[in-house]
Amino acid sequence: MKGRPLFLLVDDDPDDIMLLRDAVQFFDNNIQFAEAVNGRKAINYLYDAKSQDRLPDLIVLDINMPVLNGREVIAMINKDEQLKQIPLVVFSTSSYTGDLMYCKEHAVELIVKPFGMKLLMDIASGLVVKYAGNTKY
Repeated sequence: MKGRPLFLLVDDDPDDIMLLRDAVQFFDNNIQFAEAVNGRKAINYLYDAKSQDRLPDLIVLDINMPVLNGREVIAMINKDEQLKQIPLVVFSTSSYTGDLMYCKEHAVELIVKPFGMKLLMDIASGLVVKYAGNTKY
C-alpha cells in the first residue's frame, strides 16, 4: 500500500517553497513535502530516496538556482531510468524562450510563477488533482 503523497519542492527561494507548500496543503493536508534549496541537494535527495524506495510522487523544480540549475537537474534525472518516471513540473519566474523550448523538448510541464494569490491557489489545486489523486478540487 502506498503511503501519503510526497512532493519534492526544489527552489533557492525559501519564500517560494513556503507559499507553494502552504497553497497545496490548503487543498490537501495529507501531502508530505521534502525540500531542496538547489539542484545538487535535490539530486542527492533523489538518490537517497531511491535507495530507500521512497521516491516522491512529484518534483516541482525552479530553473534558476545556484550549484545545479533546473536544466542540469532535468538532464541528470533523465539519465536515470527510475528517476525519469517521476512527474516533473518546472515552476519558475522565467518566461525565457530558451527555457520554454527546453521544457517542451524534454516533455516537462512549465508553470510560470504567478504574481497573485488567486493564481497560486489555482496552480496548487491543479497539482493536487493531477499528482496527488485528490479530485475533490
